[in-house]
Amino acid sequence: MRAALLPAILALLAAPVAATAHGLDHTVAGDRAVVVTLTYADGAPFSFESCEVTPPAGDAPTQVGRTDRRGRVVFLADRPGDWRVRVVAQDGHGADLTVPVGADLLPSGERAAGPTRPVKLVTGVSVLFGIFGVVTLLMSRRKP
Repeated sequence: MRAALLPAILALLAAPVAATAHGLDHTVAGDRAVVVTLTYADGAPFSFESCEVTPPAGDAPTQVGRTDRRGRVVFLADRPGDWRVRVVAQDGHGADLTVPVGADLLPSGERAAGPTRPVKLVTGVSVLFGIFGVVTLLMSRRKP
């Protein structure tokens, strides 16, 4: 009987150790995060696309993943400076953004990702008219 009792006692003592080996702890914190929201020109979210976040003066990204359903990249800055956020879709769309983070570890102002759509449209039309004008000028000088 004693021989059978010893393995049972050892199994009871080892059970808490085995249970903690498979446990998973978690923490929920109320830290303020930096949120970058990306949308296509038509307003559709840039959903589930590849992204990476690189800290200031960092060579390797500290976060790699995908944007969420609403096109957001969320990260907690651990130092001030210009953070780099790169997002790329399989179809080639993407952005390489610089997000300035202040001493309070929050974004220190919003920077536009680039020119607005109307500015791009006016610029494109102006370039086309400019090319047309130069070609017309060159062709009019060649005629006798």
